[in-house]
Amino acid sequence: MKLLSIGRFTHAKNYDNVPDIARRIVTDHGIDDLRWYIIGFGGDEQLIRRNIDRAGMQEHVVLLGKKSNPYPYIKACDLYVQPSRYEGKSVTVREAQILCKPVVVTNYPTAHSQINDGVDGVIVPLDNEGCARGIASVMADSALRHRLASYLAAHDYGNESEVNKIYKLLDT
Repeated sequence: MKLLSIGRFTHAKNYDNVPDIARRIVTDHGIDDLRWYIIGFGGDEQLIRRNIDRAGMQEHVVLLGKKSNPYPYIKACDLYVQPSRYEGKSVTVREAQILCKPVVVTNYPTAHSQINDGVDGVIVPLDNEGCARGIASVMADSALRHRLASYLAAHDYGNESEVNKIYKLLDT
């Protein structure tokens, strides 16, 4: 099961807790085939690497660095996860939805403005134990993942209509 997260390696993105969340998924929920890939860069990289080592998650959490085109990685993942402490409006969540990937986000303050929980994504608790439990539950529920992907495929998550409105204004 391939999980993917994309973002800057900063406190807001909460990647420093991913190794512990992954450890809980593997040890507490018995999901050993987990590979959680993270695309990004930033000041917290060494902290994240130390936490990967401390949690013994070298085989399960992989930092891929900065990628100029993240879309092939989104397309290849089974589940897109945004484990943030806080977000404005996550562009990568929307990109994953456009590519019909099931999305899990933590319950940061603006999560409900972007995700209709259980319909076009799943919102899980922000604490490591609750987050691990929520992600493991989605990983174990293939029917839910299929339902989320089918819903996303049937709805337009692009912004073409908004861009066209701007073009229309410019033409007048």
